[in-house]
Amino acid sequence: MKPNITLFICLMIITGLSVLTVIHRAPVFQHLYTYGSRFFDVDTNMSLHRDLLTKNMATQARPVIKISPKTTRKATTATATTNSNIASEDTNTVAYTDISLINSPSWYLNRIRLENVFINCEIKTCRVRNGWDYFNTSDAVVFYAVDLPLKTPPKRINRHQIWVVSGWESPHHKRWHVFSNPEWRNQINWTMTYRLDSDIPVPYGIVKKTENKFNKNYSAIMKSKKKMVAWVVSNCRTPAKRWKYVEQLKEIVPVDVFGKCVSATPTDIFEMINKTYKFYLAFENSLCKDYITEKFFRRQNLDVVLITRGVGNYTKFYPQESFINSNNFKNAHELGTFLLKLDKNNTAYVNYLKSKENYRSEGLGPSTIKGLCDMCKMLQDKTIHRNVYMDFNKWWWNSDCNTKPTDIIL
Repeated sequence: MKPNITLFICLMIITGLSVLTVIHRAPVFQHLYTYGSRFFDVDTNMSLHRDLLTKNMATQARPVIKISPKTTRKATTATATTNSNIASEDTNTVAYTDISLINSPSWYLNRIRLENVFINCEIKTCRVRNGWDYFNTSDAVVFYAVDLPLKTPPKRINRHQIWVVSGWESPHHKRWHVFSNPEWRNQINWTMTYRLDSDIPVPYGIVKKTENKFNKNYSAIMKSKKKMVAWVVSNCRTPAKRWKYVEQLKEIVPVDVFGKCVSATPTDIFEMINKTYKFYLAFENSLCKDYITEKFFRRQNLDVVLITRGVGNYTKFYPQESFINSNNFKNAHELGTFLLKLDKNNTAYVNYLKSKENYRSEGLGPSTIKGLCDMCKMLQDKTIHRNVYMDFNKWWWNSDCNTKPTDIIL
């Protein structure tokens, strides 16, 4: 058979197969044609056939993908929308204000239910998003400062977006260091911390005054209190040198210490302390401005008299007569001498308990929700709350921390 006839027959076979392949399996045609062309040294320019393939594949049915407002997605390009008011799935008339939480620890998230945060707020049209997925499209981004894994700020696509720093560790907690980077300057708009001069103050607790009298049986309460002072502690070495202070207090009055520094803590430890002890040490690990933690707020609900040691203004939350402030004494020995006298005067002791009986503390969870409610309200008019911290790190370290306590006996 002559070569030209052989080539003609082969090309006819390839053409026939190509037509069938285009109809049924377009990718096979591409590979078959290329292979045959190379074998017979035919031009491999596929532009004409690629147009045919594209037209054929475009006619095939494709699924339509719909992204609902609650679908998790990343907005990482510069073309991301700056309007984060996404309509809900249930109604097209509600525009939401979104708040993204970045680097929030599990203990923090466990204190609030993200889907129910704004139910009791004055403004209810806000939503909390956890993580980076809605970073670019949110109206506000809340960076939890401790252990923030960012050496430099991320790119802010939306120039109207509000950046907030949150955190509930004292400045002595060295894992705030990321904000010492000069690139963070002029980036932070609002603060949400325990400090009362924050744009959104969120102390470790909320104290509410109740109208109803509890009518407690203080005689029965006093009968079971056979021991003096209790202390539960898990952080042994602290800037406040509280361990040294307690050692000196022990020289005057008995102090029973529980917690990781000495032993495992029973699950019912505070129930036992509430019944058995007269006093409880609410000593902070850092002596910094407004740093009053759950050690005070949660334990004030017990039938014990708290002894505080910190530089925060405790009277902003509870009457001065409802606790004993160690700052009112020169040193631990002087405090111990006072406790011995109070131990012998049941009437004076019970007056401390009565001074707080119409107050109840709620913890960081409710306080945080209130803070998010306040943030939601502020976001409705960003212009009147406009603010930029030239140097947030400097503001934060201006916390009047006392690193050399003067109540330690040398």
